[in-house]
Amino acid sequence: MVKMQEKLVAFSAITIKDTAEMLVKKFLDTENVEVIPLEQVIEEEILEYLKSPESVSYNDIYEKLMKLYEIAEEKPSPNPKAVDISRKVSLMDIKKFMEETFPAIETLRERLEILRQERDRKLKDLEIVQKLHSIDVKLEDMRESVLFRYRFGTIGNDYVQRLKDSVKNEDALILEIEVGEENTWLLIVHRLDLNMEGVLSTAGFVEYTLSENYSGTPQEICSYLEDELKVLEMEIAILQSSVKKEFFKNRRFIEKYFDYMYVLKNVQELFQKAGTTENFFVISGWTTRSTLEELEKFASFDLGIIFLRCQPKEKPPTLLRNKGFFKHFEYITRMFGLPSSDEIDPTPLTAIMFLMFFGMMFGDIGHGLALALFGFGLYRRFKNDLLYIIGSAGISSSVFGMFYGSIFGYDALPPLWKRPMENIDYFLSFSIYVGIFVVTLAMVLNIINKLKNRERFEIFLDYNGILGILIYWTAVVSILIFFKEGTFPKAGFVLIGVLVGILYVHSFLSTQAPLSERLVQAFFEVFEVLISYFSNTLSFVRLGAFALNHAGLFLAFYTMAQMTKSSIAKFTVLLLGNLIILGLEGLVVFIQTMRLEFYEFFTRFFKDSGKEFNPERYKL
Repeated sequence: MVKMQEKLVAFSAITIKDTAEMLVKKFLDTENVEVIPLEQVIEEEILEYLKSPESVSYNDIYEKLMKLYEIAEEKPSPNPKAVDISRKVSLMDIKKFMEETFPAIETLRERLEILRQERDRKLKDLEIVQKLHSIDVKLEDMRESVLFRYRFGTIGNDYVQRLKDSVKNEDALILEIEVGEENTWLLIVHRLDLNMEGVLSTAGFVEYTLSENYSGTPQEICSYLEDELKVLEMEIAILQSSVKKEFFKNRRFIEKYFDYMYVLKNVQELFQKAGTTENFFVISGWTTRSTLEELEKFASFDLGIIFLRCQPKEKPPTLLRNKGFFKHFEYITRMFGLPSSDEIDPTPLTAIMFLMFFGMMFGDIGHGLALALFGFGLYRRFKNDLLYIIGSAGISSSVFGMFYGSIFGYDALPPLWKRPMENIDYFLSFSIYVGIFVVTLAMVLNIINKLKNRERFEIFLDYNGILGILIYWTAVVSILIFFKEGTFPKAGFVLIGVLVGILYVHSFLSTQAPLSERLVQAFFEVFEVLISYFSNTLSFVRLGAFALNHAGLFLAFYTMAQMTKSSIAKFTVLLLGNLIILGLEGLVVFIQTMRLEFYEFFTRFFKDSGKEFNPERYKL
């Protein structure tokens, strides 16, 4: 049997402290256990006797091992399931290994960091000196001048002329070295005794200085820095090789100890969600029946572990189990919310109705195939559920296109069903019938949810329950008789009046307010319910309306194309028209399809009260 939503069971595990680490590691290995806070499972008077396990920090050793990977520019790939935690690895041995290995690699890292910083400084200096490449003056002469001061830096393009204007009457020269998109590099020469600080600060001038160790012309310094950078790159490469050599020389031990500490760290973090007494360890969780059987089998190996079923104070989390094609449409369900564990998962129905609604509103073989190629083509690369849904919607459009006989707007094939533009009344009527079916289906699903939650009273009196279905279908049948015979049946009036009266009394009794407020509030609640039956059903007219709009929009572009004189212009208009139909109308139809599902369907039975099943997993 295919499961749309898998039922989760709650358990408590009790074990002696010596085997607690093995038990918690098993939880992590299954990747299918969500730990429950003990206060949700155990009574307060018993909870007082439990305390949090003593915290043992492995962070120092773990972080040093991580640091080894980082220094060696390697990525750890732990295999925690292969770690046998019952075979204790001496922490003293690990610490001793780290004391012998880590300092040597850390020393190389520190030396590497110094060289990289020096390289970055020289790269910055080279960038600055290259700006001065056109100036044939030695930098030491500029620094040692007794008459002038030389400044080099950047300023915003908008402030260059302002700066020039502000010093035009001073003994100062401003040379534009390089003009960028936002900033300009300037060389400013002024008298040594001229105070330029205020003017330059106001203009936003950012000054750059070079080390006094550099001498010669900018061209000579550039050549020197390029050689220095080559030397630094070679030294960095040599040190990186040395780090790699040390790492791989000890990799067997590094990986072994890292995996062990990785498991211990995660186990200890999970310990903090458990409780202990002097001798025992207690932990509770949610899991699937098959995983619980696996855990009970694990406990049967005489490990002193007992599993007990329990009933937490909160509902179980939700674990959706849609397979294959339907799995992708969980994306739409989750956009609205997550069903709780005692609700029906609407995903399969969501998928079927989404494709039917979209296909009916956007039926065209050519447009559908274009959407399918776009959606599935991008899905192969990005593996995004929305792209898969777009591709599926394209296939649905192509199927309805065959029903309509339409290819890129042309009625090129005999229709397997009917053409929308030739059967306007039929399609609008058919859309209403689809709406009646969907609204009824939503109320049936609501009744099933009420049965699952044992809300027997609400099954009958809820406006989306049996009472709601009776009111709705009495109105539907009466309206159909009215359109057929021209008179509204008296029995329909009477029955609707009685049923609405029952709904009013139920709403009145359910409202907590003063008498006068209850009378008014109950009236407006019932009025809103009756209006929603009408508006939700009528909302489905958009199925037929957009089918007509799709054909009509192409007809408009076709008419425009016929008004042009050249074949190239006709082709261009038709091409642009089809692109607009695909992009703009496709987006509008997608949104309208979502609206029908969310507001006309989901709101009648879907509470969006679920909590995602979040099993414990190893974390780096």
